[in-house]
Amino acid sequence: MEFKFSSLPKASGTVANIFIHGYSAGHSLEDRQLLLNSIPASLQNCVNIFAFWPSSHFSRVDNLSRNFCMAASRIHPAAGAAAFAGDRVIHFTRIRARAEAMGKVLLEQLNDYLFDKHRSVTTINLIGHSLGGRLVASTLTHLTRPPEGLSIGDVLLMAAAVKVEPAQAQQMRRNVGGRMINAYSKDDWILHLNLGENSLGRNEVEHFENIRIPDFGHGHYWEKLAEVMARTQFSGYQPGQLSTGVVVGTGDHVIKDSVLYKVLEQSPAELTQEAIKHLKSSSWTDIKDGEKDQAYAFARELQLVGGHCLVNVARGRGISYSQVLSMLTDHYELGSQLHKCGNIIETEELLVKSFFRHAFPDGHPLSRDPLANARAMSRDTYFKHIDALAERLTVASYFKSPSVAVDMTDPGAGTAVSSGAVIGFTRSSMLGLLGEIAKKPMSRLVTNVKTALKPGYSALIPAVAIVFYARLMLDDEGLM
Repeated sequence: MEFKFSSLPKASGTVANIFIHGYSAGHSLEDRQLLLNSIPASLQNCVNIFAFWPSSHFSRVDNLSRNFCMAASRIHPAAGAAAFAGDRVIHFTRIRARAEAMGKVLLEQLNDYLFDKHRSVTTINLIGHSLGGRLVASTLTHLTRPPEGLSIGDVLLMAAAVKVEPAQAQQMRRNVGGRMINAYSKDDWILHLNLGENSLGRNEVEHFENIRIPDFGHGHYWEKLAEVMARTQFSGYQPGQLSTGVVVGTGDHVIKDSVLYKVLEQSPAELTQEAIKHLKSSSWTDIKDGEKDQAYAFARELQLVGGHCLVNVARGRGISYSQVLSMLTDHYELGSQLHKCGNIIETEELLVKSFFRHAFPDGHPLSRDPLANARAMSRDTYFKHIDALAERLTVASYFKSPSVAVDMTDPGAGTAVSSGAVIGFTRSSMLGLLGEIAKKPMSRLVTNVKTALKPGYSALIPAVAIVFYARLMLDDEGLM
C-alpha cells in the first residue's frame, strides 16, 4: 500500500505540515479537493502536504459482501439489515488495521517524496484526524529513529480513533521534538463506534497536551481546522486569513468551480471555442454565440451535461467538474487507479490516456504519456487529435474502415487519424463488415455504445481533453 502525497501551491520553507485523513475520507477527487481546501492559508512559511492513504469508504461494498447481504435479506429484511451492519463493522476493522500498517511505512515513503519534491524540508509536523490519528500513533510507536536529516517537530491528533495508554504515549513522546497535542471532544459520539477501545479523541491521556474542544462532532475538525489550530496554538498558524483554494464573494456554482471556470477564463479564446465546439455536439447544451463570457457559458453547460440530466434540471444547476471527472472514471472503470491521482490534472491525464487507448487500440502518443506528448504538440495539432477522438466516440465510427494511414508514433504528427468511409450494407460487403468487426476490440464497441446511451458522454470526453490541454498550457500551480 502506498501514500499519495499532494502539496499545496506556493510551498516553501524547511518545515512541512503533513495532514492525514481518516476512514471514509479522501476516497474521491471531490473529497480530496475539500480536504486540501480545508488547510488554512495562514500556515505561514511552511510546506503543506496532504498524505492520502487507501482508507476506503463506508458505502463501498464488494461483491462478496453484497451477495451475503442479499442472501440474508431474502430470509427477512431485518436479517439483511443486520448482515449489512455486521459487514460494515468488519470493513471498518479491516481499514483500522490498515491504518496501523500504513503508519509503519509513512516516514519512509514521505522521505522519498520530500527528497524528490521538497529537499529543503528538515522538520515535519504530523496532523492526523480519526483513523489518521491512529496512523500517526502507529508511526511514532514503531519508530526507532527518523530518516536521516529529518526530525519530527509537533504532533496534532484530532478526534483520534485509537486507544493510547500512558506508557505508549511516553514511548511516542520520545520521538517528538516539539509538542504532542490531543484535540478531543466529549461530544464526539462517532468514536463510540470504535468498538473495544476508549478512544483518545474523547479523553485526556498523560504525556499529551490535552485540549478539549467542546461542541465538536467528529466531522467538524476539517471544516473548522483554522479554529482547531487557533485553540491549540499550532506552530506557524497566523489567524486572519482564508483557507487555500476557496473562491469567496459569490454563491455562483459556476464561478466557485475554479478548477474549471478559471482555467478557461485565463486561457486564449481559441481554446475556449474549441472546447465549446465539442460540448455543443450534445443536444443537451445551450451555448449562444452572443454570450459575453464564453468561459462561463462553457463551464455552466459542462456541469449540466454531467450527472443526471433530470436531477440537474430540477435543482437548476449541474455537478462540479471534479464530479464530472469522477463520473468519467466510473465510465472507463478506472476506480482502482484513482488513488494515484492527487489533483485535477493527474486525474485528467489518467482519463485522456484512457480515452485514446480505447479509441485507438493500435496505439497513439496520447495513450502513453499525455503530459509530455501534449506539451510537444502545437495547439492546432492537438486539436486535430481531439477531433479524431471525438469522431471515434460514436457508434457509427465502429463500422468505418480507416482510409488514411498516419504515423502515430510521432507526437507532433499534424494529421489525425481519419475514420474513413462507411462500409456499405450490401450483400457483397456484409462479409467485409463482419471481418472488420472481428478485428476491432470489443471494449471499444462497448465504450461507444455507452457514449450513445448516456446523453452527453461523447461531448464531455473531448471537452475534458481540451480543458486538460488548457490547464497544461496555463501551468498555474493553484489550478492543478
